[in-house]
Amino acid sequence: MTEREGVTSRIFIAAGEVSGDRQAAYLARALRSQDPGIELYGSGGNRMREAGIDVRIQTSHLGCVGFQESLRYLHPLRKIMSSLHNLVLQDPPDLAVLVDNEGFNGMLAKFLGNRGIPFVYYFPPQVWLWGEWRARAIASRANLIIPAFQAESEIYQREGGTVQWFGHPLLDIVKPETDFHSAATASGLDPDRPILAIMPGSRFQEVEQLTSSLLGAARTILEKRPQYQIILPLAAPHLLSVLEQQIQAARMTDRVTIITQNVYTLLANSRLALLSSGTATLELALLGVPMVVGYRVKPVTYFLGKYLLRTRFIAMPNILLDQSVVPELIQDRVNSDRFATEAERILDDQAHANWIRSQLARIRPKLGYEGVLSRAASAILAEARKTQLMARAEVLQK
Repeated sequence: MTEREGVTSRIFIAAGEVSGDRQAAYLARALRSQDPGIELYGSGGNRMREAGIDVRIQTSHLGCVGFQESLRYLHPLRKIMSSLHNLVLQDPPDLAVLVDNEGFNGMLAKFLGNRGIPFVYYFPPQVWLWGEWRARAIASRANLIIPAFQAESEIYQREGGTVQWFGHPLLDIVKPETDFHSAATASGLDPDRPILAIMPGSRFQEVEQLTSSLLGAARTILEKRPQYQIILPLAAPHLLSVLEQQIQAARMTDRVTIITQNVYTLLANSRLALLSSGTATLELALLGVPMVVGYRVKPVTYFLGKYLLRTRFIAMPNILLDQSVVPELIQDRVNSDRFATEAERILDDQAHANWIRSQLARIRPKLGYEGVLSRAASAILAEARKTQLMARAEVLQK
């Protein structure tokens, strides 16, 4: 132990959007389970607070995807980044852990590297999908890189990084929480009626771009299948008001149930999901739920993306399987009619739905094996202890 009143290590954790906030929270619990004396502080959101992290700067609202889309966040991001720099300098950690969000944490990684503050990059940029050149900067600065996908490990190692791949954390996370009947009843749903899920995403831009199309498709489906119940898992509390406004504008208030509990249990028993491209597609794949995936970005972002991306697909299940298993709708094809058409094709053809499920089942082995969070936490704690020993050695030498 150190002299800091029983604190074993002090770790700064930074997450700059909803998905990072969530992943950091799961990681924090794994860290605390192995080292109850650890002190965790940093930037993020409510999930991290609930996991016992002292969140001193709120940053979970900063997520965006795309070149043109990021412009709206430049000014607030500069102010927040300045605050983070001051925080780290005034209250330096033994180790920093950067979680996801390349734009946000890429800038922070540069600052930490220049200041000689050791850090681990957890969920680093997905260089296996586009821009391998981005790996060089991370590899040269990070003490340790813990990627989510094995394909990333090879690239970071090739660029000289210290890399450990333990598997994808969703293997530990995506598990139905309780029995379906109880979960449905607790959410005000009828366990005997089929469920359709709509998931617009965790970023404001996704909610703004996709929610109306998803609700329109759900309305079309309900016209032919009134027995269906519509659920919408709430990705983050700050999205609630805008989602409620869109649901009200679509006159679907009495047909859509926003859920915050037993999410995996309810999703696992959904016949189909309509959603935005992102981590949720991988969650649904692990639950074996057929889906229709859509994404729309600004024209400039789309134009550049066509030339930068190394994959034909936008949905992670299709990327991992390298084939078109779940339907994808991109740009102008993202509308309620096309979502409804693709959805009804799956709902009307049980054999096709079963084929999709069988293909999704092939994804789990590609992600490693369970115990990912525990292994990642062990590696981070080991890195923290190593940096503490090095710091003590430097003091003694002086």
